[in-house]
Order: sequence, then structure tokens, then C-alpha cells
Amino acid sequence: MSARRAIIDEAEPSWMVTYADLMTLLLVFFVLLFSISTVKKEQFASTIRSFQLAIGNTGGSIVPLPEELRAPAIEILDSEDVNNADQVVPPDVVLEEQEDIRLPEMPMVDENADLKFLSNSLKDVFSSMGVSDSVDISEPRDGKIRIRVKGALLFGSGDAAFKRQVMPILDELLETLEKNPEFKVGIQGHSDNIPIETVKFPSNWELSAIRATTVLRYLLRGGIEPERVTATGYGDALPIGPNDTVEQRAENRRIEFVLEKVSGL
Repeated sequence: MSARRAIIDEAEPSWMVTYADLMTLLLVFFVLLFSISTVKKEQFASTIRSFQLAIGNTGGSIVPLPEELRAPAIEILDSEDVNNADQVVPPDVVLEEQEDIRLPEMPMVDENADLKFLSNSLKDVFSSMGVSDSVDISEPRDGKIRIRVKGALLFGSGDAAFKRQVMPILDELLETLEKNPEFKVGIQGHSDNIPIETVKFPSNWELSAIRATTVLRYLLRGGIEPERVTATGYGDALPIGPNDTVEQRAENRRIEFVLEKVSGL
């Protein structure tokens, strides 16, 4: 029996073994092709891409594929581009045009709302005092409120000592500043154009400056912080109208309180 087996083995060429192995591999290969022929295109393309990544293939395919299923070439980044890898857009990502996104409009905030409230409150207080004819409060502008007080209500002619009946007005300003610590006040003294020349007041500049300073000292004694108060004398340099009549000159003689809201105070 062994002799017969040896005769048969000698009769078979040696290449038959290799040929048989090749046929077996081809059979397995065609079975694989048949098994994946029913896979959805998207899943098949994903499989091919994964296969390419696994074997390090940067393009092409061992199996001819339709154009739409071919895996795109994968760009190998240089070492210098590694740091920017997060900025690389994958080639299979399609950027769609985005519609303009409009944020909802925020309601407009009236920055002068608190100033208007303060202005109206002061008007009501001075009206209740019966001094509305001598005290004028402007509408808020540029973050400021101007309170204009006629000089005749505050001071006697050619004098810098304010009258006692004006103290309630100054006390109301003190209370307003205490309740609103975010405001500072500038005190401005103004005169008419009739020159004054006395031993105490050589000119209208000195008179207007000392009047403003007198009011400032009253506010400081009332407890207002010095850094929140300033006093300036302008003489007849900034009239609010002509100086042609007695009434016009009376309007120009005044003390102005400029309330200004300042952040950080």
C-alpha cells in the first residue's frame, strides 16, 4: 500500500499544491465579495475607509468601486501641522450654507431713566417748598442734571453769606446726595456784568468763587465726602442771556448745581 501511495505521489506534479491553495483563496475571496454585495452603499463605503486606515492606504482600492463609493485620499499631516490638527476639516464633511442667525433684539435701556426720576423728585420737592420760580431743574442731558438757583434767593447784593431761608433747599440737596452716593456735584458761581470793586471782592470773579465755596463748605459740614464736591467761580463769563435789563442781570446772577452720575463712586 505504501508503495502504491508513493507511486501516486510521484505522479502528481509539485505545483498542484500551490495551485490548490490559490484556488481555495480565490474561492474565499469571491465568497467575501458576494457577502458584501448586499451591504448598503453607505455601510460599504464606511467599511472601505476603515480598511484603508487600518492598512495605511492613502487612496485607491484593491476592489474597483463606483466613484461615489471611493474612499477619499487621506492627507498625512506633517509634524509641523500636528498642532493645527484640530483645525483640519475631514474631507468627507460637507459644509452646508448656514442661514443668517439673528439674535433677538434686546430692549433698549434708557440710561437717563434714573436721572429723570431724580429730576422729577427734586421738582416735586422744590414745588412743595414754594420756590419753583427761583429754582430751575433741567432735563437730564449727557448724564447730568443742572439745578439753577437764582442768586437773589441765596445771597444779598454784593454779599457771599447765604440767607438762612435757603437752608431747606441746601438740606434737600444734601439728602439727595446721601441717598445717591453714585452722584457727585459741581457748584458753579455766576454773576452779571456789572463790575464790583470792594476791599473784600476786587472783581466779579472773586465774588462768584467765594459764593460757590460758601455753599461747598455747607455741604461738607453736612457730611458729603470732599471728593464728591467741587466749587468754581465763573464771574460774568457764562451768562445765560443778555445783561441789558435789571431782570436779565438777575437771571445771570445764580448758583448752579451740576449733578453727575459717576461710576465707581
